[in-house]
Amino acid sequence: MAEFKNEDLTSEDAFWVMFYFLQEHYELSENTFDVSDILSASEPMDWNGTGIKRPADSGMIDFWNDAIEKYRKQGKPDWKKLKK
Repeated sequence: MAEFKNEDLTSEDAFWVMFYFLQEHYELSENTFDVSDILSASEPMDWNGTGIKRPADSGMIDFWNDAIEKYRKQGKPDWKKLKK
């Protein structure tokens, strides 16, 4: 079973990890992103009565860990250039 990485993140680090996490879901959905899908899959559940909260879809842990790894390797995303 997937486990969360034990990472110390500042609030800014966590924000950019969240950006990468959401971006991955947006790209996987072929740009038809629905936040309710992520919220449903991330809903805290207690599957085996231990009181340990885990996402309804344990694959969400892998997506989160991947986003942490991407942030650690790439840092903050590139600036988006606005066009006039």
